[in-house]
Amino acid sequence: MSWMTALGSHTDNNIRRARWLAYGGLIPFYGLALLAWLDTCREWSLQGVAAYAAIIIAFLGAVHWGRALNQFDRGNQFPTLLFGIMPAVLGWFALLLPLEFSLPMLAAGLVFVWGTEQMVFTEALPGWYRQLRHQLTAAAVIAVLIGWAATMVPMF
Repeated sequence: MSWMTALGSHTDNNIRRARWLAYGGLIPFYGLALLAWLDTCREWSLQGVAAYAAIIIAFLGAVHWGRALNQFDRGNQFPTLLFGIMPAVLGWFALLLPLEFSLPMLAAGLVFVWGTEQMVFTEALPGWYRQLRHQLTAAAVIAVLIGWAATMVPMF
């Protein structure tokens, strides 16, 4: 096996592992969002959905800090660094709000990070990652909205 073949298999294995970990990251979203429909679990599971969404949004911003740190010798990285902290601030602020407002704000935050990546950073991100982000963002937003809908149940 040549070193190029070995390198390619490492890349393929790492991409496959990254995908499995990322899809596994949807389990807390859906588990908590579905538990929110049970009266006995509603409050803590909704708090869990909100906290997990805020953490994931901060994680998505940190990806861009990592990119910027890797390119410090190649120009002004301030815009990327600034974008990298915006999701964490958004997530933190959302956690200060009542769940009825926090959950849709977190769903919008997930879309904001994804949309910015698509418009501003698309060439900086590998194709497999962009494709993965499309799927994960859609799935995470749906889960957060399922949780948000459960906040309305006590009104009926």
